[in-house]
Amino acid sequence: MEKQSLENQIARLVAESKIQNLMGRYSYLLTAGRYHEITELFAKKASDVRAEMSFGIYEGYEGIVRLYSKYHADIIVGPGVMAVHTLTTPVIEVAGDAKTAKAVWVSPGHITGGPFTPDKSIKAYWAWMRYGCDFINEDGEWKIWHLHVYGMFMCPFEKSWAELGDVHQTPELPDEYKPDRPPTTTWSYNVNAVTQLEPAPPKPYETFDPKTAY
Repeated sequence: MEKQSLENQIARLVAESKIQNLMGRYSYLLTAGRYHEITELFAKKASDVRAEMSFGIYEGYEGIVRLYSKYHADIIVGPGVMAVHTLTTPVIEVAGDAKTAKAVWVSPGHITGGPFTPDKSIKAYWAWMRYGCDFINEDGEWKIWHLHVYGMFMCPFEKSWAELGDVHQTPELPDEYKPDRPPTTTWSYNVNAVTQLEPAPPKPYETFDPKTAY
């Protein structure tokens, strides 16, 4: 039993490191506009794989492809475009059975480029968010299972978010880019909003409970 317990602990420590690298790759690929490669970071066999953005939820691996290989690859590209979403303050919990994991990050960042402004001019914005993610071990390799982006604020770099609040706007998307359903969370900063513990950092757990999915 002691040997099995030690092997389990080692497997979970290795999983934590791999998950850190997995999300690090996601961040680097996103900044570089390598959206097609991002889809390879997601689970392909889990039918309920999904990504939730501020403007909606993309379900199934087909939804992941539509979000990154189509919407991002077609729209968030071009001269002057730069989206940087860094990863800080990780809290990672690998399940006791070492089959799944849950994690959160705070993501300070900035966004530059025409796709983010109504008049398509090149402008710079601060863009802060948080990530809540579930991961699954698929054929011995850790993959993103559920990725949920929780908004905080987006504002022009020369303005205060206390003055403007969140100015992020997502125009009506053509059918080829639309999410499968509306987002489950809509919180963003304004002077009357109370900051929420969202997403809540994961607690140690033995096996995955769908009720706790991000």
